Amino acid sequence: MESLTERGHDLDHGISGSKAEDTLKFIGMPVSGIATGTVYLNGDGRLYVWDIWSDGHIGVVQQSIPIPEGYPRWRKRNDVPVHGGANYLKPPTIEDFPPGFAQGFGIRFENGTVREFRGSDWESVEFTGSWPIGTVSYSDPESPIEAELSAYSPFVPLNLEDSSIPVTVMSYTLTNGSDEPVSAELVGWLENMSKQPGTDKAGAFSSASQLTTLSHACTMRQKGGNKKAAAFHAKGSMALAYLGAGESTSVNQIPGIAAAIELKPGESREFNFLISWNFPVVRIKDSYSPKWITRNNEYGTRFTDATAVAEHVAKRFDRLSSQTRTWVKTWNDSTLPQWLLDRTIVTADTLQTANCNLLADGKGGQFWAWEGIRVCHGTCTHVWHYAQAMARLFPSLERNLREKTDFGFAQQPDGVVPYRGTIKAGEGGGIAIDGQAGTVLRAYREHLISADDAFLKRNWPKIKLALEYLIEFDRNDGDFDGLLHGKQHNTLDASWYGKVHAISSLYIAALRAGEEMAERTGDAEFGSLCKELAAKGGKNIGQLYNGEYYVQEEDPKHPDAIGVGKGVYIDLVIGQFWANQLGLGRLYDEAQMRSALNTLWKYNFVPDVKAFRETFRKGRFYAWDGDAGLVMCTWPNGGLKDDFMNHWQYDYFNECMSGFEYQVAAHMVAEGTPELVTKGLAVTRAIHDRYRPEMRNPYNEIECSDHYARAMSSYAVFLAACGFEYDGPGGVIGFDPVIHPEHFRAPFTAAEGWGTYSQSIDAEQMQVELAVNWGELKLNSLHLNPRDVQGKELEVILDGKRLEATLVKDDGGVAIEFATPVVIAAGRKLAVVIR
Repeated sequence: MESLTERGHDLDHGISGSKAEDTLKFIGMPVSGIATGTVYLNGDGRLYVWDIWSDGHIGVVQQSIPIPEGYPRWRKRNDVPVHGGANYLKPPTIEDFPPGFAQGFGIRFENGTVREFRGSDWESVEFTGSWPIGTVSYSDPESPIEAELSAYSPFVPLNLEDSSIPVTVMSYTLTNGSDEPVSAELVGWLENMSKQPGTDKAGAFSSASQLTTLSHACTMRQKGGNKKAAAFHAKGSMALAYLGAGESTSVNQIPGIAAAIELKPGESREFNFLISWNFPVVRIKDSYSPKWITRNNEYGTRFTDATAVAEHVAKRFDRLSSQTRTWVKTWNDSTLPQWLLDRTIVTADTLQTANCNLLADGKGGQFWAWEGIRVCHGTCTHVWHYAQAMARLFPSLERNLREKTDFGFAQQPDGVVPYRGTIKAGEGGGIAIDGQAGTVLRAYREHLISADDAFLKRNWPKIKLALEYLIEFDRNDGDFDGLLHGKQHNTLDASWYGKVHAISSLYIAALRAGEEMAERTGDAEFGSLCKELAAKGGKNIGQLYNGEYYVQEEDPKHPDAIGVGKGVYIDLVIGQFWANQLGLGRLYDEAQMRSALNTLWKYNFVPDVKAFRETFRKGRFYAWDGDAGLVMCTWPNGGLKDDFMNHWQYDYFNECMSGFEYQVAAHMVAEGTPELVTKGLAVTRAIHDRYRPEMRNPYNEIECSDHYARAMSSYAVFLAACGFEYDGPGGVIGFDPVIHPEHFRAPFTAAEGWGTYSQSIDAEQMQVELAVNWGELKLNSLHLNPRDVQGKELEVILDGKRLEATLVKDDGGVAIEFATPVVIAAGRKLAVVIR
């Protein structure tokens, strides 16, 4: 229990592994640029997967495994496929799925022997994950040199251009631990991955004082993905580079680069290598048909080949490396436990996999993604609306998705935003009601994370049209009562009927967001309508409350339809989850909501999922033997109908899917009561423990394929722990931490900058520091909760100068209103004292 909140506790396990404990083999940390494919760093420092040329397979690797004995087939399959949990039950390793070409690094000593940077060549190998940087240390009593690798792709939140480069940095720090000088070579090698006849295996070598490169022109022939799909030839290039003057060499007849090592006793030196690639064509799908569509990717318009990528990075290396490391230091400079920091951000690594793409459109690229790697196309609205990490780390990608897809070519004249808005008008499927509401809510989020109101002004007519569709749905169902009634397709891949608590909850949240946006755009009449309907919905949803939790009011006209009826469904009060992200306040009855959350813990939290599945055997495998988790739906009071179980979608109800679990956990933590905070953290910790490195890849959360997008809802747990609020156009930022508020420190991101917030509170005063480490932060108001501090005196200082400000009290804390707008630039700190 203590380890849930105590940083440094013996059970505060961040992501790490070691050769001694045999916890390296399943680690696979993405170290590729955003939307440039997948490259994994193994726990022992080798690179694998190499899904960078759009080869078409499902998941990070494609495998199927036998169904656990005694369990039924899923959708008539005789095996467990990738999207059924194969890579969860049997995590892929570099030994089971070796790269199809030779590549590596090592130290070549004067006697010609090469000690490779891999687990088998060193007595001690230890991995420490501080995503996006993975650190691997090597030592051996037989080697005079100790080594430490930092592997990453440049990653600077808010700066997409610097974070979407097709390159992996391999930075080695070598230390001479002996009493004698050491002369050796650090060697890297790269085979041409192309196996086509006539392939140039030697590559093109070039060396200068600042950069040495070895490049290969590559043609990869890929299978079509199934019997009906045509084969695909991926043409591009790869390059190995050393940032310095190197020599041409070979290792086991594979061409490479050698960098001279001269180390005095106790001396350390850094050697920086790059592996870059350029495969400008990507394959995606617009439908479930076997037909692939080829498009140019955005990075291919920036770089002519892999050598150009290496040259680009080399010229900017100091800045790219420094800012990436500054972000890692900022994220981890916190009083929050390391396990929580790691788990709530690593799900964003899906951006660094083949799950996400930036398609060239001549206007900076169009963001397009699967749900999980190559499963379920079209940046699906009913999945992606759960995700919160991308919006906070790279808000331009979410604005891109709203403007170019959702409210661009995809939106229909009646306001429908197809839930699979793909790559061109007229395609993408029909409407998912939860996804429609989620798109409206995301639009308001994108406004709040903007620096000004330009995004909202540009898109308000389309946002309004999307919300009007839901309002007309409400009007046409015969009640017009703030609740939805009728056919409601949703994220569990079926249409539910009647009054569905979860979907109406989202509708009420969307109405509140519509009210706020209407006010900001001067649309008073529409704002009044949204306000009236939200109030009605907030009152009438109480009709679905059974004294303990909310239930679905089923439609007797559709007796054969699937739904949850009297079940305890994981998304019971999802609208409030969204309201918490947007600062919308309480949507409806507080006591009922908290009871519903406690009910989810009481009936749905399972200490051992396999024991649960011994009875409820249908479903896929995203939690298993010894794993705890929050299952999707239970029926403690009856109501599980045979008609439900006749639908294949019923299987979902027995599963643990982390994106849903985080949604509940974030809401629990945001409620702020000790009981619910503990339960929310316990749910989150259960997921973290499911992905412990001795059992699975801690960087790959799986739901219907690998690196599933919905899991990015984990970031909402972090936001809830911080009590974070932000309104960029309004110049407002706020913090009300629920974990050790008396001494708290954590990172934050805003529209144009990021940094560190810290506070301390005692009986006499509250002290606050707001430091910007990158970009800038513009403020008109700072919201805080000084607890029992009287708040009679206020002191605000920026760069040694006292600022004029007013302290305004309210029920939730205080607002510090600045007399004139404040701009905190990188390297500056705002200090506040309340007495």
